Amino acid sequence: MSKQFAEVQQDDFMKFGGERPSYLEIEDALMALGGHGVNGNNFKNEMVKLAGWTGGALTTYAQRAAVAQAAFNKIRETLPKAKSDDELRALLKAS
Repeated sequence: MSKQFAEVQQDDFMKFGGERPSYLEIEDALMALGGHGVNGNNFKNEMVKLAGWTGGALTTYAQRAAVAQAAFNKIRETLPKAKSDDELRALLKAS
């Protein structure tokens, strides 16, 4: 994928309204790469965990903003290098 995303900040997880935070754009890109729907959502969750997210299904990004920021910025740097879902998975596992 060739799209560049803005750096994710901890405050992004606590914003309401205004400009859409880049972590949501990253989530959208992951879901598209994973196949949308349930498959896309499962892929997104897997990639965020591979990137370092440690929260469970009921943990919000805002509750662990520093961990979420690090995970999304790792994906932000890796995603443009990947041409497929398998390539992204391999790149995140290797880093």
